[in-house]
Amino acid sequence: MESTAIAITNNGVSLRIKNGTLIRNIMKSQIIEIVVVKTNIIKIDIGKGALYNVFIPYADVTVPATASPEILKDAINDMLAATNISGSATEEKQIEEISKLNELNEQVTNIRYAVSTLDSKIFFEPVLIDESNPNIIYKGFASPAANPQEAVWAIQRISNTGDVCSYQWADGNKDFDNIWNNRIELLYA
Repeated sequence: MESTAIAITNNGVSLRIKNGTLIRNIMKSQIIEIVVVKTNIIKIDIGKGALYNVFIPYADVTVPATASPEILKDAINDMLAATNISGSATEEKQIEEISKLNELNEQVTNIRYAVSTLDSKIFFEPVLIDESNPNIIYKGFASPAANPQEAVWAIQRISNTGDVCSYQWADGNKDFDNIWNNRIELLYA
């Protein structure tokens, strides 16, 4: 029976063991010990009994390439020690992460506030209606306190030609990015 090359690599919080097309990731936190048994077998003990241990023939391991089973065992143990690829945790890094979390929290609070201030009826009832032309009606949808000179409006145009009514939106969409005062000049689709 022909042996398959085995590669053992550091995958951050796990060890990645590739045996041909089979790949197994073992969480480093689960590994209790790594020992050499029968002079040439690497045993990775994950503490759940003999049936759950991983046994790797030293001769089949091509990555990392080492001179002996003992050196391979030490190389795997070194991979376990290197769980944090970007370096050790420091007070400076923690302060940086806390700062990022505070910024994210502030953004979430702002989004929450923006959503809560929207009146749910914005999407059902227009804030302004222009019926000055008997054949065209403009409906402006926005926050109740919206300024007609600001680009915060979704504007609908209803055209009446004979017995046919056409419903179109400024810019062809319902985005709140138009100016109510410019409703007549806008393109509708």
